[in-house]
Amino acid sequence: MINQEKVLRMTKMASYEEHGGRKDRAVVGYFRSDYIGKQTIISLIVITAAFLAGLGAYLVFHFSEVMGNIYSMDLVGTAKKILTLYLMAAVLYVAVTYVIYTIRYAKAKKRLQLFLEYLDCLDQDGEEETAERK
Repeated sequence: MINQEKVLRMTKMASYEEHGGRKDRAVVGYFRSDYIGKQTIISLIVITAAFLAGLGAYLVFHFSEVMGNIYSMDLVGTAKKILTLYLMAAVLYVAVTYVIYTIRYAKAKKRLQLFLEYLDCLDQDGEEETAERK
């Protein structure tokens, strides 16, 4: 006789393995702090590259202004403003990254835990059926 609940669990498990199981196992394979640290470092590299690209684009589009005012410009003050903007952007981006990846790790761990619970239930059901047949 077919156990509908068992079939439903197996279907959910197969769907999970097909769609998100590999990603969740990869995420939970790290310690929480290692996973979040890795993603934070990657985000810091990305925000640095984006900031440098934006600064370069600004310099290219306003080249004549910058070159015309280079001798009258307060270079130290301008450098401080640019560094302040970079630090504000980096801190904001890293904080958002920390929150997002903390949530992703928690959700992946919860989904994997549910999968393992389903697996344990199926294993226990299989042992009970084997005992009943004997």
